[in-house]
Amino acid sequence: MQSSMGGVREARRLETRARLFDAALAEISQRGLAAADVSAIAAAAGVVRGTFYFHFPTKEHVLVELERNEETKIVAELGEASGELATMLSQLVHHALEAESRLGTAIFRDMLGLHFSSTRPVEDQLAQHPLAEFLVSAISRAQAAGQVSTETDPAELGTFFLTGLFALLATGANEAGLLNRYVTTIVKGMENR
Repeated sequence: MQSSMGGVREARRLETRARLFDAALAEISQRGLAAADVSAIAAAAGVVRGTFYFHFPTKEHVLVELERNEETKIVAELGEASGELATMLSQLVHHALEAESRLGTAIFRDMLGLHFSSTRPVEDQLAQHPLAEFLVSAISRAQAAGQVSTETDPAELGTFFLTGLFALLATGANEAGLLNRYVTTIVKGMENR
């Protein structure tokens, strides 16, 4: 009987967390991250304000979780992505733009803008960034295939690529020609000479 009660309690906790997550995204979408009101989020989820903080230490944590979910989705869509590095990076950019369409511009830009904010929750493990982990693996494969210099660090190259891409997308620079030039420039800089 005790484990049955624990299972019910855990199911309620997860359901409350999901309601808070959805309410937070709705509030951030409508008002932006900075103006989003935790009391309004809690009220929309049907809980008291303190319950929000039990599940999410800050509003930023909601967007970090959303980003991790979106990155996981993009990595699944990319699959094992083989072939030329430029093609794979172009596909990655395409999937990021699809995420913007799915999430809406306000949430997408606030989510990516956190990478350049002092209020971003600290994460120190590559595994917490599925897209970065995927990109490091792809660059390592390109190194093994002789496309990218082995004198460079795949983690640094992946970080440079994603930082630039996130900066462009967070500022609304999502014109196809610009993003294609960005991918081409980065790949040319990585190529084995």
